[in-house]
Amino acid sequence: MAFTGSTAGYQAGAQSNDTAIAYGLEQNYGAQATGTFQSTRFTGENFRPQATTQRPDEINADIEASQEVVTQTTTSGTLSGALSYGTYDDMLAAVLGADWNSNTIQNGAVVKTWTLIEKLNGKWIVRPGSFCTQAQITFAQGGFSAVAFDFTCKGQSIADADPATAYTAAPTGRIFDTVGNFSGLTIQGKTPAGCIRQVQITLNRNGSGADYGMGHADACGIRPGEILATGQLQFFFKTWDEYQLYAAGTQGPIAITVKDAAGNSYVFTFLNAALRNPQINAGSKNTTIVATFDISGNPLAAGGTFKIDRIPATPPASGG
Repeated sequence: MAFTGSTAGYQAGAQSNDTAIAYGLEQNYGAQATGTFQSTRFTGENFRPQATTQRPDEINADIEASQEVVTQTTTSGTLSGALSYGTYDDMLAAVLGADWNSNTIQNGAVVKTWTLIEKLNGKWIVRPGSFCTQAQITFAQGGFSAVAFDFTCKGQSIADADPATAYTAAPTGRIFDTVGNFSGLTIQGKTPAGCIRQVQITLNRNGSGADYGMGHADACGIRPGEILATGQLQFFFKTWDEYQLYAAGTQGPIAITVKDAAGNSYVFTFLNAALRNPQINAGSKNTTIVATFDISGNPLAAGGTFKIDRIPATPPASGG
């Protein structure tokens, strides 16, 4: 017998490496998108449907609980990933409620819902009416640049056939690391004297949620809420400059810049932010003191809370 080929039946179950996720913009809320879907990269997901049930308190001699009834079904979850250039621009646009304009996006009033499809174990999970309720971007020393997008969905179903007719491939750019790709942070144009340890940006659709009615268990529609931009900043404590900004209640721009190995950049900017809740403590001996501040984003007088600029690498000169 020739010892060639692969062994069959070795898997204990479906493999996560065979899973794929894509999305399509819906023309109408909850009406499944069709045509070409955009494939995306991800490190994990935890979507699931969850039923809300009620039991009438019927009086009976059987000493057992009454039959439950389903009152609504919610589907939600988080799509996690590693930040790379161009990969999550659509999701960032959705949570900010705007469209990209000349490589810039600023929070607005546009509402975007998606049909998310996930290939899993030979079938496709279809989640229409998917609304991004929060995006979190984390840059931390010792790790990669991480993203997490929370969604609430109208519902979930299983399809035997692929809902997409074609796919646009996901961007293939390098992941932003926090060593060579973290270009810096400024508070009102000035870089803190101590090295940055961690920055976290949270873009939340404050007050968003799904509405339910009778006759069906899934959502009737959504409340898009409002953009609320917050964050947290940690750096080695060397001067009192940032504390003085906190104490004075000073507001202004806070900008975080990253640039990948190919020269593509993002600039994430709180347009009018204040530093809040300082933590500057000598926690134990033989340690370097770290200053931690919360970031509270506020709108400018003319409007505008958060902005993202994407700066593509300069193309090579022609004829070279």
